[in-house]
Amino acid sequence: MAIKLIATDLNGTLLHDDQSFNQTMFTETLAELTKHNVKLVLSSGNQFAHLRELFADVLTPELGIIAENGASIYLDKQLVFDGSLTSSQLQQFVETDRLLPCLQGAYIILTGAKGSYTEIGAPQQLIDAAEKFYDNLQQVSSLQSVTDKIKKISVSVLPGQAAQLVQTLNTALAGRLVAHDSGYGVVDLVTASVGKLPAVQWLAKQWHVQAEEIMAFGDGANDVPLLQFAGQGVVMKNAPADIQRTGNSVSQWTNQEDGVLKTIQQVIANL
Repeated sequence: MAIKLIATDLNGTLLHDDQSFNQTMFTETLAELTKHNVKLVLSSGNQFAHLRELFADVLTPELGIIAENGASIYLDKQLVFDGSLTSSQLQQFVETDRLLPCLQGAYIILTGAKGSYTEIGAPQQLIDAAEKFYDNLQQVSSLQSVTDKIKKISVSVLPGQAAQLVQTLNTALAGRLVAHDSGYGVVDLVTASVGKLPAVQWLAKQWHVQAEEIMAFGDGANDVPLLQFAGQGVVMKNAPADIQRTGNSVSQWTNQEDGVLKTIQQVIANL
């Protein structure tokens, strides 16, 4: 069956390690996909503001964007799905869940519609690293003082600890919020109905696309549900070995070699 929707992760997948990408190849590929009526969707844990800036020179009305690990979906720069935490969910987290033993001493960022928020006192090294990915990062005296609409909650962890923290949080939060390993030492908490897979499924329903008509690209644990759902789940050559075993195939090229765009061009050649 022909491919009608292509969804790709960004960091470690479409993007090079320095967050750049081949703009010329991207523009040409998107134009060809549009000509063949194939939808392209960028899917990321990053904020929409960050993605809008990153892809400013190539944004077109045809390009879909899933941001904040599925908490926001944008079409033609317009928000069409909002999976923000409710005020009660946020209140319970900052007043109660924040005190869980597994979160003691953790560096936490609330990602909102207007900015990102972390408590004063975080190490400057972490602040500097976070500012590369979080838009309008503000340091506040207490997370309880934040009034912005919150899309997701990010928790920084030491290398190798993300999988255990995801398991611990998903047990402790009992479905009220769901933890995802977003890679690069970050665990994201979102509402139970939110994720990259639900976001792509939502778009597929709007566009009348079946699972077998979807191609997905990814390199991390939070991409696995989508990779397994899609008719063609392509894991990046640079992904860890355990992630490579979850898809239908492994790309011939790494993210540094424009593996996503080269693979899509092979698909276009067969349309």
